[in-house]
Amino acid sequence: MPELPEVEAQRRTIEAATLGKQVTLLVATEQGGGPRDGEFDDKIVGEGVTPPELAAALQDKWVLAVKRRGKQLWVELSATRGGACCGCLLLHFGMTGAVVIKGRDAPLYKKFSIDMSSWPPRFTKLELVFGDTSLAYTDPRRFGRILLRGPSPSDVPPLSELAADPLTDPLPLANFAAALRRKSAPIKAALLDQGFAFCGVGNWVADEVLYQAGVLPSAPCNRLSDAQIERTHAQVLAVCNVACAAGADASAFPPGWLFHHRWQNQTSGSMDSPLGRIHFDTVGGRTTAFVPAKQKAAEGEPPPKEAKASKKASATSKRRSSEIQGDEPTEAEAKPKAGRAAKRGKKVVAKELKTAVPATEATEATEAKPKRRRGTKQAEELKLERGAEPATARRSRVRSG
Repeated sequence: MPELPEVEAQRRTIEAATLGKQVTLLVATEQGGGPRDGEFDDKIVGEGVTPPELAAALQDKWVLAVKRRGKQLWVELSATRGGACCGCLLLHFGMTGAVVIKGRDAPLYKKFSIDMSSWPPRFTKLELVFGDTSLAYTDPRRFGRILLRGPSPSDVPPLSELAADPLTDPLPLANFAAALRRKSAPIKAALLDQGFAFCGVGNWVADEVLYQAGVLPSAPCNRLSDAQIERTHAQVLAVCNVACAAGADASAFPPGWLFHHRWQNQTSGSMDSPLGRIHFDTVGGRTTAFVPAKQKAAEGEPPPKEAKASKKASATSKRRSSEIQGDEPTEAEAKPKAGRAAKRGKKVVAKELKTAVPATEATEATEAKPKRRRGTKQAEELKLERGAEPATARRSRVRSG
């Protein structure tokens, strides 16, 4: 998923291409030959905005500014050249969203690429033309959003719900420390919370920050030392600034960064690297890469024991490789699979539920079984005394006959 550095690079690209220009044409139906070609994608264009409403908000408008907060980007528009802002176009890139400019290189992402061999590119959801400049918003996995806002977008969600931006308005160390002291969640989960302390920090940025700070991702916030908190705060600012200065170009990132070694499609287990043995686990609901030999849960504690990668973990990681960077599952992943796999899943769930029943419930379940009526044994004995054939003998005789 595009994180703060990638979104900032997008902001600068859009600003350089469109600032001071007028929207002369827009196409709000999908282009590029995707499965929804020619259709208006009302999932991407959110909140029930219709094609006429989108056209009215954008057509003939002038670009006043292109701004960003965290992973959210918006374009301020004016009805006249150099006039007051009359509304904003808000863009969120989700998992695979991006803005591309015709005739220019597409942004480089670690987990997906955009085919620029034809225009507009495949999965184009919205195309804006500014005279001789064409801009396209593409999103194959459809987790991104295009929203319309008024002249003050920061006053309403989603912008109003965001915490401080590490690049434009960093949270002071004292405020960061005070917030962590009140939180018992893992430090990585806190960094990923866009409304907690910083916005814009995603999965790879959080892993890099904690690696550079020497803090274990699973460390509870309220157990970190003052030194660990200070290093974490400093690295949030440093990693974001360095990555943005490099234009989110991974090849220009410092060679000692964990970033260069974390993309191994693993969700568990471990692997060797020049930085030491990198472990993979799930923290805060996200696949997490860390180096136990260099990252600690609390100041002065020994690092966790090194673990060897298992073949099973490696096989599992290949099946779940998309989780390395993704915030949300794909639509296919979100739906239960049909067929034998689903049936096996039901059996596993049923088995887990059976083993998870508390002792009291198990006792109640046992007691709930129908019991043999009292006197049944005595009745059989009475029949034998009277010379009657017992039931078991009758059944046996019928089968043998």
